[in-house]
Amino acid sequence: MTELDQLIAAAFDSEGKQEQVNKVYLSLLNTQLYLPADKQAQPITPDDEPFVPLYTKQDEHYFMPVFDTKERLETWAGEYFNQMDYVELKGWDVIRGIGEKVYLCLNFGTPYYKEFSPDEVKRLKTIVHRLSPPDESIMH
Repeated sequence: MTELDQLIAAAFDSEGKQEQVNKVYLSLLNTQLYLPADKQAQPITPDDEPFVPLYTKQDEHYFMPVFDTKERLETWAGEYFNQMDYVELKGWDVIRGIGEKVYLCLNFGTPYYKEFSPDEVKRLKTIVHRLSPPDESIMH
């Protein structure tokens, strides 16, 4: 059980009390995340990201998986792990780069799976913008 798992469990147990939810948000932003990426995709222009995240689209919404350990990413990918790339990014970098209408799917397939809705992602973007840390970590 990771620190994020523990915080997510506590937030659920508290029935979504803001203090517990904020702890999840801050931990997510400070956690090194593993983002599966398309191994075949190449940037179109030099200004494009050097990777293309894997995602799925349902209706008009996008779902992007991220994992808080490489082992969880490997378990999720199974036999397809060698057919994909992955990128390691701090949570706040993932949030900064995520688009509208995107659901961030943390640890898909685990007991503590957490889906961050576009509204939650927007809230997280506000936190990242407000804190704007000079280094790569966000203060607790």
